Amino acid sequence: MSNEAVGAVAPVGATDRRAEIERLIEVATGRVVTVADLRAAGGALDAAGVNSIGYINLLEALEARYGVAIDPEADPQHLATVDSIAEFVGGGR
Repeated sequence: MSNEAVGAVAPVGATDRRAEIERLIEVATGRVVTVADLRAAGGALDAAGVNSIGYINLLEALEARYGVAIDPEADPQHLATVDSIAEFVGGGR
């Protein structure tokens, strides 16, 4: 019997984490910025149209989901792209 059969939870991979963060951004922006928008912008939040309220909502969502706090003034590079957020919350900080 495999671990999956007994309900083991696999660690979240980088691809899964990235997709989850894309969904968090979509929700944080009230679906004004979609996953498709993010992908079309190469993952860049500003280019995709995330506004200041979206960033605030995203910071709260990241803290609630991953238990991390990003200081947008001290560490703005961590909020630049989906990949930079995924790396930060994944422990690559």
